Amino acid sequence: MSFKETPFYTFASPDITLVAKDQEFRVHEYVLSPQSGFFKAALQSETKEAYERCIKLPEIQPNIMTEVLNWLYRAPLTSPLDTGDTAFSTPSLGRMKEILHAHEFFQIKGATREYCKFIEDELQKLGTDPSVRHPREDGNGTFHTFHRNYTSNVVEILNEVYKSGCTINKEAIARLVATIAYDNNGPESRLSRFATTTEKLQDPNGMFFRDISLALTTLFMSR
Repeated sequence: MSFKETPFYTFASPDITLVAKDQEFRVHEYVLSPQSGFFKAALQSETKEAYERCIKLPEIQPNIMTEVLNWLYRAPLTSPLDTGDTAFSTPSLGRMKEILHAHEFFQIKGATREYCKFIEDELQKLGTDPSVRHPREDGNGTFHTFHRNYTSNVVEILNEVYKSGCTINKEAIARLVATIAYDNNGPESRLSRFATTTEKLQDPNGMFFRDISLALTTLFMSR
């Protein structure tokens, strides 16, 4: 279901046009303004956009605008992450960043929590087979992991989530840390890559550092 199929959309005729890049979206002020500080300011003031009932958004990609509208209209959301061992791939990182930044740009509260849940769900799958001691990278078996090449992506995604005001639950963080700690030998290991990327973050979040540090301390003290 897309936002155009929701009761909020079919209840009344659209009265606003959004233009993301070169794609137009017909939407409703009564849906957008109460949930978005950006749209409220743009539509309820004496501006050209309010008069023309058209807002141009050249910095927003059409597919990201659709994601935002799906949330505003309460359409079912789909995870922007890939599935399985590629959940934290580079395309996943790009999509997640764009979605989080768009909700921040539009001053929409609450949406990032749902996208945070998608990340938590993927982290909760790590190490689901306790009989397997080491994470597998070939996609076989039931032990879920992520390829070590995606370790830096995990760091960036989590930091973006924390910067958006959300946090990851302790169990999901513990599973992530346990997966990283299994691969801790050499400069190309997950643990080394995780530490290096974290150190090089341009805009690190303090709570992200705290939660990861506590989980690592708990893990190593239990060994």
